[in-house]
Amino acid sequence: MADKSLKESFKDWTKEEYVDSDDLLRHAHGQNIKLISDVDRKARVIIVVNSILLTLGITIITKLMDHVHYAWISAVILIFSSLLSLLFSLLSIRPEINSHLGKEVNDNILHYSKASEYKFTEYSEKVHELMHNNEEKVNALIKDLYFFGNLLSMKYRLMKISFRIFYTGLATAVVTYIFFLLIRNMH
Repeated sequence: MADKSLKESFKDWTKEEYVDSDDLLRHAHGQNIKLISDVDRKARVIIVVNSILLTLGITIITKLMDHVHYAWISAVILIFSSLLSLLFSLLSIRPEINSHLGKEVNDNILHYSKASEYKFTEYSEKVHELMHNNEEKVNALIKDLYFFGNLLSMKYRLMKISFRIFYTGLATAVVTYIFFLLIRNMH
């Protein structure tokens, strides 16, 4: 029913309104691409930092065990939280979200996965058909924005979890290490 009202609204649009809507959709599309790039960059930073912290945690376990008896607890906290944060960062970099978005998004010729489903000539013909039909072009861009919105939502949710685990684990590891160091110096 919503598609019929959307299609009916296109009938009343002037050429200028199509151009304005195209500009708006292109701008929103560009912003979504930028946001996806930003979240992927943040995930890569977290992956590098957690990899370094994993190495540091293993070094603490092997080197400091003799000097601070309970340092292994801090190291295990650091290793465990780094592994969990690393896991969520890696999950956020996945290029595809679940196919729960429905047939509307899966049928979008502009979606990157469609290029591999057709031979070049078929794909080119479908894109040319789309370019000559303003209504279908706008619908394809809307479907693309919907896909990007869901992708961004998933990526940011996973990165939020990753950051929380990272900060909490790092703070807990440092506090427990300082605590055990103080206990050692008291004796």
